[in-house]
Amino acid sequence: MVAFPSSSLLLLSLLAASQLSQSFIIAPSIAGAPALHNLPLLSQLHAKKPSKPLKKTKTQNRSTTGFGAAATVPCPCGSGEGYMKCCGKLHKDPQAFAAATPEQVVRARYSAYAKREVDFIVGSTHPLNKNFMSDIEHWKETIRTNCYDNFELTSCEIISEAIEEDGTSAKVKFVAKMTQVDSREKTAFMETSTFERAGKHIANGAWLYKEGVIEVAPGMPEALDLEKELKKQEREKMSLKEQDLENAIQ
Repeated sequence: MVAFPSSSLLLLSLLAASQLSQSFIIAPSIAGAPALHNLPLLSQLHAKKPSKPLKKTKTQNRSTTGFGAAATVPCPCGSGEGYMKCCGKLHKDPQAFAAATPEQVVRARYSAYAKREVDFIVGSTHPLNKNFMSDIEHWKETIRTNCYDNFELTSCEIISEAIEEDGTSAKVKFVAKMTQVDSREKTAFMETSTFERAGKHIANGAWLYKEGVIEVAPGMPEALDLEKELKKQEREKMSLKEQDLENAIQ
């Protein structure tokens, strides 16, 4: 069981959870080209052959959203919608992000860790968040290096959403669920996140993650301290890199 610290969804950058589809071009093989002595005679080439009726081929149902398979892949947030119909829209479209509710941003940040959408994780963090780094590229690299590949993010359950009357601050309580890859142990944490708008000049006025208060999720025993767990895993990664370097030298 893993307990998460106060900027949990930010620190989930050290967590698991997300990947873009790739296209491949396959060149035709010439290994089966016929030898010259097997080529047909000229008279055979000019001989008329009976035409064969064209075979009807079945057409597959294709996505019309423009995102291919990504549109039908289930969203990591657990909404039941396809990724590109849910959190993927916020990840790819700044206008969709700007128009999203605090609850939708919570889900999108959760899915961003699962999909490794580092740009969105950084872009949806408030400048006054204590973990905000002015060196953005270094911050992104830190997230990529410690993205908790040993956890699967399986569901983000929203408990409540409350927006202040002035419309500049909001709180969202949610339970983030995940599964440890090796042991298949299920774990979760509950957090009340604070979101604020930082003005139209920042992310088009979108809700940005400022801070979070962590609690033990209902039905979950108290767990290990996440920061200690992160440092332990970072040491293990460094140790493996040193061993690989020593083996390469030898």
